[in-house]
Amino acid sequence: MICFLDLGTSKISGVLMRRKETNSEIMAFSSYETSGIKRGSIVNIPQTTESIAKVLNHLEKQTGFKIKEIFVGLSGENISSTNSIGQAVISDKEVSTSDIQEALNLSSTMKVPSDKMLLDVVPNEYFVDGSGDIADPIGLKGVKLEVKTHVIYCSKKSIQNFQECLDNLGNLSARRYYFNQLGVAQCVLTEEEKKHGVCLIDIGAGTTDLSVYRNGSIVFSKILPYSGDYVTESIALSLQIPSRDAEEMKVRYGTAFADDSDQELLYIKNDNEQKKISRKSLASIIEKSLARILQNTLSTVKENGFEQQIPGGYVITGGTSNIEDMEKLAKKITGSNSRVGEPIDSKQESMANILKPEFSAVLGLTKFYALEQDKEFTFNQSKGIIARVLEWIRTEL
Repeated sequence: MICFLDLGTSKISGVLMRRKETNSEIMAFSSYETSGIKRGSIVNIPQTTESIAKVLNHLEKQTGFKIKEIFVGLSGENISSTNSIGQAVISDKEVSTSDIQEALNLSSTMKVPSDKMLLDVVPNEYFVDGSGDIADPIGLKGVKLEVKTHVIYCSKKSIQNFQECLDNLGNLSARRYYFNQLGVAQCVLTEEEKKHGVCLIDIGAGTTDLSVYRNGSIVFSKILPYSGDYVTESIALSLQIPSRDAEEMKVRYGTAFADDSDQELLYIKNDNEQKKISRKSLASIIEKSLARILQNTLSTVKENGFEQQIPGGYVITGGTSNIEDMEKLAKKITGSNSRVGEPIDSKQESMANILKPEFSAVLGLTKFYALEQDKEFTFNQSKGIIARVLEWIRTEL
């Protein structure tokens, strides 16, 4: 069995998946709150270690399987990305998997800073002897192969902090690190949306992860600071109440569209003092905060030239997308097609209780892993920058 972990700001979630020849099956699921992670970065190793231990122990109790290695999904401010181009000389006059692998590796050679770790290189478009718009060049005849890619990398310090958590738990190792958005897209977007153009907005507790898909693959990604915690803090500041009470109000009574709310009074007991607010007033605070998050993402899309390239509109997921009327507000702010994206999986009725936006990342990791295993070539994360530089030099000489 294979273990996947999603390191979120508010919670750490995990699944155990059994990989079969024709399909995969989720055997166990677990999720625990954590206070050791802020905006995707570990800020308290003991607390994070404790939350990871709870998740892993729960998974092991459900299955009797001893977990020794894990696949880890990352998001947050420690993630960066850029677009690049790689090339390779077609070795036998016909494009092979090794030619593709060489072009992909070389596309990241000069793009990753020394203090970063390469997470993934995603091909967008291939060219053979200058002719482009090729999704799969295998078998095509030519002399020169080129590929446009989206290169994603992460702070090495973040990886080291996570590894320290694993070291504290004993004989555990991280087999592979992923950018969560790659999995989320597999989980909540349709193939048609990814092909024609869509913007995926994953609003977590600590950050909002934005990505744009075109022609079936990711072409742009950005981590934005406003998120679910921003909404919570807006409520806390407006009502002068603790964040935990504000979070509870957001989850229990929150709605994203004030015009549809009523004047029902909500009561908050705080320091022996009872405060009250109407649902409409609470909705106004939430709507204003969520509107800022959505306007921030919309501005990012426009600034990077993708506004006219996403006929599929916007798909919002993550725990914050559970707020009532989120879809209505998104349509109002974007002026485009918008929907809330939930994990799509009709094969496992027993897991229906976790097919929710807040678990899109960890469920998506299982789908992205399966997709990656089906490829004839895989990206080697362990290959260092020096090795990639040497490959580049050999190709140029």
